[in-house]
Amino acid sequence: MTFSMLAFDPAARQMGVASASHYPGVGAVVTWAEAGTGVIATQAFAQPSYGPRGFAMLRVGESADAVLESLLADDDTPELRQVGVVDASGSIATYTGPRCVPAVGVATATHAVALGNTLEHESVPAVMLRAYQDAGGDLAHRLVAALTAGEEAGGDIRGRQSAALRVVGTGPTDTPWAHVVRDLRVDDHADPVAELGRLVDLYDTFDVVSRTVFDPRGVLLGDRADCGADAFAAAAAQLERADQALGGNPEASFWAAVVHARAGQGAQARRFVDHAARLNPRLPTLFRRLTDAGILTAAEVQAAEPLDRS
Repeated sequence: MTFSMLAFDPAARQMGVASASHYPGVGAVVTWAEAGTGVIATQAFAQPSYGPRGFAMLRVGESADAVLESLLADDDTPELRQVGVVDASGSIATYTGPRCVPAVGVATATHAVALGNTLEHESVPAVMLRAYQDAGGDLAHRLVAALTAGEEAGGDIRGRQSAALRVVGTGPTDTPWAHVVRDLRVDDHADPVAELGRLVDLYDTFDVVSRTVFDPRGVLLGDRADCGADAFAAAAAQLERADQALGGNPEASFWAAVVHARAGQGAQARRFVDHAARLNPRLPTLFRRLTDAGILTAAEVQAAEPLDRS
């Protein structure tokens, strides 16, 4: 009782699945992805075990078709299932059982498939597929575009409640957790697909912040002597752009202050700390505490004074 879009992007070496439903927590049941293995949507009267069991077979080299055939053969009630499988080579397999609630539909192209049941119109998957193919941006944004088009075309006839998105890398890996591009869920919302799209945009911005803040050899955590003026300037500029995109969230402005402080630019650091403090008055205290973690020196903190001490 869901509609989903599954796709493989050979250029980006990514694959993903996005789903929407009038039921809470669609991402916990329907939407499955494992880096280097494949993506699966198990819906209608969903059987969640299709996700982990399907991955176990894909990991040892079974094709999407073979995996789906095996899953259905082991199922006592396959007629209730609707399933899509995309393996790490981009091959697609789908199945819609005869007892799935109409309207039902499937639309397939090279490396992409849309499928749904309990739809307002059977044309919803075809609309989703066209939207996916016409959309710009990375795989996550194109999957959201497909869900949005499906919703606008009628979507789940029961209404809206939850949505989910998972995008992972396609390459073989022993560390699949390290190759998760996006793993987002909206479990209960009046407009879950729109909220999912907002989260994708938010995470795009926070990717910029994360690349600066969490790099152990970068301008925040690395040795200052190894980071030239150009590296500090580039990091500060990226954080300032992120700050503009985040609006009322002070995370990027706070770390921009830290980068400026480490670069010896006390006046700029003060400006960003003051800006962050207007949104969260506790952040100047955190700024000072970074001396305890070895991120700032006492002299760098002092150069950014006067800080808001409220």
